[in-house]
Amino acid sequence: MTAEPFTWRTVDEATGEVRRFYEDGAALVATGTRAPHGFWTRHPLVSQAIETAEPNGDTATVRLWLATLDAPDAAATQRPARAPDMTLSGEWKTDRDFWAAHPSVEHVEARQLVGDDPAGDCWTVELWLKG
Repeated sequence: MTAEPFTWRTVDEATGEVRRFYEDGAALVATGTRAPHGFWTRHPLVSQAIETAEPNGDTATVRLWLATLDAPDAAATQRPARAPDMTLSGEWKTDRDFWAAHPSVEHVEARQLVGDDPAGDCWTVELWLKG
């Protein structure tokens, strides 16, 4: 994964919470399985998405601008007995709640790799979609 320029912005003055944003304002960049048609427009926490397909057509990179930074707590779900429908990865951090907020997502498994330097943190998420 190649690091892309970003800036830190304080998103909550009361708590001092900072978030990472890319130069174009995107809050999240994910690479992996290409999403089904209209997937990103149906995500209630996403205000804008630009998905760029890789030459093979099966994978893509999506840049996401968020409508809100707060995701509702995800309900516990059972892992389906099939392979995930989508696998995505990205830099910095993500959480299960963001992905589970999508109405088409049945189950989420997120893995976070956190290092000593936040700029090198990365994640992988697997999504099982509803039938």
